Order: sequence, then structure tokens, then C-alpha cells
Amino acid sequence: MTNNIFARARAYASLTPAERALLKLIEGLICAALVAALPIVAEALGRGSVDWSAIPRAALAAASVAILMALTKYARAQADPELASALASAGASLATAAGAGETADASGAPTPDVPIHPVAAVPAGTAPASSPQP
Repeated sequence: MTNNIFARARAYASLTPAERALLKLIEGLICAALVAALPIVAEALGRGSVDWSAIPRAALAAASVAILMALTKYARAQADPELASALASAGASLATAAGAGETADASGAPTPDVPIHPVAAVPAGTAPASSPQP
């Protein structure tokens, strides 16, 4: 298994709560950088000059939100089930909700829910007998 956390996350491998929180922190810091850059661009376009003393405050506020989101993710991830068991239970509940495996033939094998016999198509241009005529 590779040690690259991004490759493991992309491959849906199980991550520890700390790794999931780190990914959330990186995502939050990227969003914080974008949020902090927006006032710079807006002020530069609007007034032609930038109040550089306000920029660090906006960046600090956005970064603190990112850190809080990462801490929340770490705390919530402690109770998360392992990925394999979560996928298995979700798949089982989806199969039950979809009705998979409810019908079986004599051997116990599940039967398909699609018609076995082909349905005859109505040729194009043929109107049903009960359609009103103008």
C-alpha cells in the first residue's frame, strides 16, 4: 500500500481519523485561501488600491474556520465504522430496499425482475383502435 494519503483517498482505501481530518484541513485551507483572495481582488478592482492591514485578519478568520472544520471531522471520525463494513452494510440495505433476492426459483437462485418473454412492439404509424379520429 502506498503512503501517499491522496492516492489512498482517491482509491477509497480506509483512512485513519487523523488522515481524514488532515484531508479536511487541507481542503479547508484551500477554501480559506480563496476566500481571503476574494476581498483583495474586489478591493483592487473597485478602488485601485488594497488595504493590506485587513487581509491578514480575513485570512486568519478563514483559516480558523478551516481548523475548526478539521477538528470537527477528527472528532466525528472516531465513531465512523471501517470503510469495508460501512460499504457492506450500505450495500445490504440498498439491496433489501431494491427488493433484490426476494424471489427465487425452485433451486433457490434469485429470479430476474425483467420479463422473460419478449414484448411485441407496435409498428410506427399504427394507431390504437380506440384513438379518436379528427
